[in-house]
Amino acid sequence: MIKYIFGFIILLAVVLVAITIGANNDQVITFNYIVAQSELQLSSLVAILFGFGLLLGWFITGFFYLKLKLKNMGLARKVKRLSAQVTELTSSRDKAPQ
Repeated sequence: MIKYIFGFIILLAVVLVAITIGANNDQVITFNYIVAQSELQLSSLVAILFGFGLLLGWFITGFFYLKLKLKNMGLARKVKRLSAQVTELTSSRDKAPQ
């Protein structure tokens, strides 16, 4: 439940930033990139770059999160297997004639 509230707060913050940026910057600028150039309003350019940065950040974070999840699953399997071996060894030691 907390992660949904946190997600809503982040979404609300992004929308407020976008509205604030768009409300004050109506200047037209020339944006040069590798293959061409465009004339855009400054607010549009900032919003596009902000959105691109946000998405890129989420993809990078998601990649590392997935990588850690997979490593955690592998380690959990290893712990389960080793604890089963320890249980088997202790039970066989207890059953051995003395």
